[in-house]
Amino acid sequence: FSVLFLQLMHWRRQVIQKLQDVFQMAGLGKAPVDLPQLVVVGSQSAGKSSVLEKIVGRDFLPRGNTIVTRRPLVLQLINTKIHNLGTEKKEWGEFLHIKGKKFYQFEQIKQEIMKETNKVAGLNCGISNDPINLKIYSPTVLDLTLVDLPGITKVPVGDQPEDIETRIRNMAVQFISNENSIIVAVSPANTDMANSESLKLAREIDPEGHRTLGVLTKIDLMDKGTNAWDMLNGKIIKLRHGYVGMVNRSQEDIENGKTVRQAIKDEGAFFRSHKAYSSISHKLGTNFLTHQLNKILVTHIKKVLPSMSSKISQQLTEKEAKLRSLGTPVPKDDKGSVLLQLLLKYSQMFSDAIDGKLTNLTQNDLCGGSRISDIFHNVFARTLHRIQPFDDLTDHQIRTAILNATATKPSLFVTEDSFQLLVKRQIARLKTPSVQCSELVYDELRRIAAQCENLMPELGRFPELKDRLAEATRDLIKSKLEPTKGMITNLINIELSYIKTTHPNFISSSKAMALAKSQASQNQESRQKELLANLTESLNSITVAGDDKLPPVPPVLRSQDISNYDKGMSETRIIKTLILSYFAIVQKIIQDSVPKAVMHFLVHGCKNSIQGELVKRLYKNSLFEELMSEESHAKKEREDLEKMILVLQKAVKILKVVQDIETHV
Repeated sequence: FSVLFLQLMHWRRQVIQKLQDVFQMAGLGKAPVDLPQLVVVGSQSAGKSSVLEKIVGRDFLPRGNTIVTRRPLVLQLINTKIHNLGTEKKEWGEFLHIKGKKFYQFEQIKQEIMKETNKVAGLNCGISNDPINLKIYSPTVLDLTLVDLPGITKVPVGDQPEDIETRIRNMAVQFISNENSIIVAVSPANTDMANSESLKLAREIDPEGHRTLGVLTKIDLMDKGTNAWDMLNGKIIKLRHGYVGMVNRSQEDIENGKTVRQAIKDEGAFFRSHKAYSSISHKLGTNFLTHQLNKILVTHIKKVLPSMSSKISQQLTEKEAKLRSLGTPVPKDDKGSVLLQLLLKYSQMFSDAIDGKLTNLTQNDLCGGSRISDIFHNVFARTLHRIQPFDDLTDHQIRTAILNATATKPSLFVTEDSFQLLVKRQIARLKTPSVQCSELVYDELRRIAAQCENLMPELGRFPELKDRLAEATRDLIKSKLEPTKGMITNLINIELSYIKTTHPNFISSSKAMALAKSQASQNQESRQKELLANLTESLNSITVAGDDKLPPVPPVLRSQDISNYDKGMSETRIIKTLILSYFAIVQKIIQDSVPKAVMHFLVHGCKNSIQGELVKRLYKNSLFEELMSEESHAKKEREDLEKMILVLQKAVKILKVVQDIETHV
């Protein structure tokens, strides 16, 4: 069982390293998912570089009196024994930016790090977020991935900006905010723990300390009579993964040529012989730190593998869908046929949307032809019904029209001329809403065209075609609107040109007179009282004989000024009855005929001719190249997607292997 467990731990570490290899070799700016890794943070001169060198067992990092680590260093350790990497040389390093080259001299690795740092961050203490990726192969290391970040500094030097502290902190936050990372907070033991920059930063991002491991360096440099016992046992600041104490090489040790491996031996001897640390010496030093990091990382990998696998699978599905939407590059000889297919598909979608056959439109509200039907049966019909036959037409105006039509001829009956004049005036009021009905349908057809464009993502590949297609459709719809308006105007003019009083639904004159007489009798009593009052007034105004001159005719004469009131009111009622009857007939005719005209001239006109119009206008040899040209970034986007899909497919395979192993184990 222990052998299987150790193998499983190895496979978990290996899957992360393989994923890192896949992502790095693909040259991706950022990995598709956040991979588990150990992020080393600490203040400048806290001893971070010394910790990393002791984990590796070799002296390979640049050193100096000022800030040395000025770019993130992604360090991947690979055990050559476990991976069966047999070679004459036991240890070597490889940089991602120099593929294929092996560095067997660790001094050369140090020089290459300095060279790459100066190349990007400058020669005078500048910093950069661009990481250096280094793999170290050795039979003595455990498979680990660590990220060494620039040390947090307070005072800018050289070319460093005034906000150098903020920049370095932001860089550190970017790495440790990854929920899959383990924070390795390095603090010198010979300073006040309460002022530790690394622990302060770690607590901001990981306040409960669930994914933070503390490393206390320079324990041997603490003041005499003091020790780090309370700190190591979490008495001051508690962390879930605890603390590991270390003894670093001094500058004198380095100058005297003391190797890292010799320093590790001396470190163990120091803890075993120290009165305060001898009882816990097995939990201190480089060897324990390395195994602790390995244990924490493997446990963390096990925890995050399922969610990481799910995220990668989800991204793969999304990228594949995006690639399908971009389509494949169109060969030159096939551009004409592809163009024709797109035109036919768009035309069919336009027709189907009108007929209600397009199933992939929204299910939440009306769309396509149903909206046009709503315009006819609700918007237009209701507006038409709101127009009353006597809107803006008073009894006084009707009486005036009757008298003007009678002129000098005393009439025994109501003249037809006054009726025709008044009813035509009211019928003409139906023109505006009828024309507006066609304009509303015009807007809906344009709306349908836009929806069809959105339902064809492949048009997004060809911006010129999409623009010209939309323009041609708009022009077609607009060209059908004017004939439709003309037909609607003619429908109104037809009704105005001939008032058919013989229409079977039109009320007869005898019925109109009977209704007028009935209404007159109802008002007789009130009228008698009014006549009595007028008679009394007339008697009071009788003058002595001798005033036989005619009064002057008023400059403005209104119907109210004309005598014979009863006859005038009766004629007005008759005219109103006739107008009411005939207006209702015409209103019904217009309500029925306008939608038919709009459907025939505008809707069916566009539906039946859109395919031919688009083909005629756009399907030309001279336009194939222009219309089927993709956006400049489409080719690059497709290449990037294909590259990402290959990377994600490899990642899925890698994860599946370890999942299968865990299932069987």
